[in-house]
Amino acid sequence: MPDTIPTVPAAEPVAPVAPLAPAAAGKPVASAAPGAPGRAALLRAMEELAREHGVNSVGLREVARRAGLSHAAPTHFFGSREGMIRALALEGLALLDDELCTAQERAAHLPGRERLVADSLEFVAFAQRNPAHFDAMFRTPSIARGDETLDRARLAALGGLRALVVEVHANGDITGDVESTFLQLCAMSHGIASLAVDGVLHGFDEIAPSDEAMGVAERIIRAQVEQLP
Repeated sequence: MPDTIPTVPAAEPVAPVAPLAPAAAGKPVASAAPGAPGRAALLRAMEELAREHGVNSVGLREVARRAGLSHAAPTHFFGSREGMIRALALEGLALLDDELCTAQERAAHLPGRERLVADSLEFVAFAQRNPAHFDAMFRTPSIARGDETLDRARLAALGGLRALVVEVHANGDITGDVESTFLQLCAMSHGIASLAVDGVLHGFDEIAPSDEAMGVAERIIRAQVEQLP
């Protein structure tokens, strides 16, 4: 037996683990939901293709190919072609709600009838900027009527216009029936927007470019609002 017992070298001290840095104040932690990026990519692809060919002419495989995802991805996220169109419609209605509210804020200092003109004109401008959303929202027969979520979103998007009609009426700038006036403005704005999206909003001689089409739209809207009782 050896005279001395070999010693085990002492372990080096372990450096303390630095605490994890807290999240920056005011910055939310990024969502780890795996489906969110794919869903968003599909909606953007759907919007692009709908701008090129119309909502009713776009197929799910084409959307998946444009988004760079598998052909099963649209069904996974939306269930069906109608489900994807419905999602695009809901997204568009939220955008319309925001943009009409912004337009009303910008026009808040104007006389009552001018505010009605501004709101109606913004509806047309929205349709021109977002033709795919507009088609999905209002001009797609494949989306079943009676969808409570979609119906509520439509009412919410147009609720600001109705509230504006009520306010302008209360101030004495118009005197007709509130509901009839609201429906008249909705029908007028929707009809002009549809003509603008289809590229047929023009004068007697020639089709106007999109910027000139807005001038035509404004003249029509002003004429109609001036005739309100």
